[in-house]
Amino acid sequence: MSTPDQPSSPSGWGEAPRPPAYGQYGPGQYGAGQYGQGRYGQAPDGGTPGQQPAGAPNPYGPAATRPGIVPLRPLSLGEVYDGAFGAVRHNPAVLLGMVSVVVAVATVLATLLSRVAVPFLTGALSDAVARQPDLAPLEAEVPLFAELLALSGALTLTFLIAQPIAEGLITASVSQSVIGRKLAPGQVWARVRPRLATLVGWMVVRTLAVTVGVFALTFTVALLAGFAAAASGSIGLAVLVALVAGLACVALVLWLWVRFLLVVPALVLEGRPLLATVARAWRLTRQNYWRILGTVLLANVIASLAGQVVGYPLALVGFAVDEQTGGLWGTVVVSVVASVIASVVLLVFTSGVVALVYTDVRMRREGLDVRLAEAAARAAQEPAPGASDGPTPPPTTGPGAQW
Repeated sequence: MSTPDQPSSPSGWGEAPRPPAYGQYGPGQYGAGQYGQGRYGQAPDGGTPGQQPAGAPNPYGPAATRPGIVPLRPLSLGEVYDGAFGAVRHNPAVLLGMVSVVVAVATVLATLLSRVAVPFLTGALSDAVARQPDLAPLEAEVPLFAELLALSGALTLTFLIAQPIAEGLITASVSQSVIGRKLAPGQVWARVRPRLATLVGWMVVRTLAVTVGVFALTFTVALLAGFAAAASGSIGLAVLVALVAGLACVALVLWLWVRFLLVVPALVLEGRPLLATVARAWRLTRQNYWRILGTVLLANVIASLAGQVVGYPLALVGFAVDEQTGGLWGTVVVSVVASVIASVVLLVFTSGVVALVYTDVRMRREGLDVRLAEAAARAAQEPAPGASDGPTPPPTTGPGAQW
C-alpha cells in the first residue's frame, strides 16, 4: 500500500497543528533543564521515571481525539473495521432495524414477483429438458430450479432499488457516529430522503454500465482468442491470450470500481448533483487506489463469509423440511430468510466500511478531521433527543452540511 497522503489544511478550517521540530519536546528544548538533578531512579520532577508528568506536553505530538467510533485522524485498516462494527453498536436501530426493514420489504416484493414468473420458467425448463434426452434425470428437479431462478431474478430487480436506500441510511448514520452523535431513525430518514431519487438513479446507471461493460469485455476476450487461434493454429496460444486479456479486464473493472466507489457517501453527505458528485468521487480516489481496494475487498470477503456461515445451515434445514413434507416451500422460505440475513450483513458492514473510507480519504486529503472535531464539540453541547431543553435544531442544507 502506498504511503498515506499528508492531510492538507483547506482554507476556512484553520491551520493544522504542526509537529514539534527535531529535538524539541513541547515548549522547551531537550536538555533545557539541569542534567543530573534528582536522585538516581527518580525523575527530576519527583515522579516515576518513564511516566509522563501531569500537564507535560506529549513528546509525540497531540493525541487524536475520538468523540465517536473512530479517532479523528487518518485511519488504519483495523480502525476502519472496528469503526464499522462500532457503528452497529452505536446505532443499532438504524443499521440493523431500518436496513432489515428495507431488505425485508424488497425480499417480500421479490417473492411475489417470482410467483408470477414461476409458471413461465417451469414451462420453458420442462420443454428444454424434453428436447434433450440426456437431461431426463433432471425432470423432477425442474420445479425447484424454476422457483430458485425466479426468486434470484426477482431479488436482483428489487435490490436494485433497496440497496441504494440502505447504503444511504447507513452512510448518514455512520457519518454522525464518527462525531459521537446518535440520530433517531426518523432523523436519518429525513437526511436521506431528498437524495433517494439520485441514489436510485446512480444505481440504475451503474448497473446498466456494468452489464454492458461485462458483455463488451467478454466479447473482446473471445474475439482476441479467436484471432490468436486463427493466426497461429495453436489452441494453447488462444487460451493464453484469453487468460491474459481476461486478467486485464478484471484489473480494469477493479480500477473503475474503486474510482467510483465513493459516489454514494458523497451523494448523501455533500448534496451535489450527480455528475458533479461522480467527478468529486473520481478526484477523491486519486492516489488512494491500493489502500481503498484492499480495505473494501477484504471487507466484502469478511461479510460474504459471515453471510454464508448463516446461509448454509439454513439451506440444510430447508432441504430437510422438503424431504419430510415432499414439497418445495421449505427450500423457498429458507432461501428467502437466508437472503435477508446475508444481505443485511453484507450491506451493513461493507457500506459502513465505505463510509469510513470516504471519511478517511477526506481527512488525509482535505483536513476533514479539523471540521469533524468542531462538529463533535457542537454535538457534545446539544441536548439529548427528547430533553426538556428543546428540540435539536434541524440540519442545514448544502454541500457538506451533514457535519
